[in-house]
Amino acid sequence: MTIQNDVPAREITLAVAGDIVTGTFAVTDRYGRPLCYGPLGRDAGGERVTPALTAALHGIRLAARARTAAGVAHATLHLRVSSRQVDARRLTEAATAGGLDLDLVVEPDNPAHAWCAIYGRREWDPATVAELVECVVRPAGPDPCDENLPLRDALERLLCDQPGLDTPDAHAVAALVHLAVDAPPSPPRDAAEFLLRLDAGWLYTAWQHYDLELSLLDTLTRGANPALSWYELMFTTALAPWSGAEAAVHARGLFSHAAEPLVGMARTLPRS
Repeated sequence: MTIQNDVPAREITLAVAGDIVTGTFAVTDRYGRPLCYGPLGRDAGGERVTPALTAALHGIRLAARARTAAGVAHATLHLRVSSRQVDARRLTEAATAGGLDLDLVVEPDNPAHAWCAIYGRREWDPATVAELVECVVRPAGPDPCDENLPLRDALERLLCDQPGLDTPDAHAVAALVHLAVDAPPSPPRDAAEFLLRLDAGWLYTAWQHYDLELSLLDTLTRGANPALSWYELMFTTALAPWSGAEAAVHARGLFSHAAEPLVGMARTLPRS
C-alpha cells in the first residue's frame, strides 16, 4: 500500500510457537502474556501438521474470534512465528476467511516459546478476547518506502502529458492510477493486468475495506458517462503493444520491476 488513510486501523498482534518435543503449542499477546496453550492435537481436518503451522492456525482462529467479539468487519493480524517452516499461503487463506489481513513476521526470539513448556491446557478468555483488537491511527500521506512511485508516475504521464488535459482530468487520472497500481495485495505484473484492473467491479472488490479509495472510485464511476470508462479507453490505446511511443515503451518496461505478490511471503525480524 502506498497511501495511508488518516483513520483508525484495527490491528491484532500475536506470537505463536509449537514444540515438537513436548507436543504443545502456545499463543501470547504482543507483550508475551499467555492467551492459550496446550497439546498440539490434530488439525481441523484430522491431518497431522507441523507444530509451527498448528500454532499459527490457533493464533489465526483466536484473532478471528477477537475481531468478531470487537464488532469490527476487518482487521490486520501481525502474526509472529519463530520459523519460516510454515505454509504461508495456507495461513493467508485461513486469515482471509476470518476477515483478517495477515502480516506474517518471522521472529527468532518469540515470547510464545516459553509457554510451550508449561504443563496443562489454557483456553482463551471470551470475556477479554475483544481487547486484543487495537485501534491504531496512522498519519495520512505517502509511504516512505513507495516502490510503486516510478510506475504510477510513468502511467500518469502517458495521459497527463497529452495536450488538452485540464487539471481536474489530471487529478482523476492520478486517482485511477493509484487505485489500479496500489490495489492489494500487489501491483500489476504487466500492462495487460493493469488494463484488466480498470474495471469498476474489480476495483470495488480490491478496495472494499478502504473508505478513501471507495470514495475516489465512486467519483470516477458517477454519471451516465463515467470518467473511468473514458480513461480505460485512453490507457488501452496508450499502452497498446504496437505503440512505439517513448512514454509507452518506458511505462511497459516498468511493470517488470513491480513488487511480487505479498501472499505466501513473510518478513523476518533480526534477533534481539
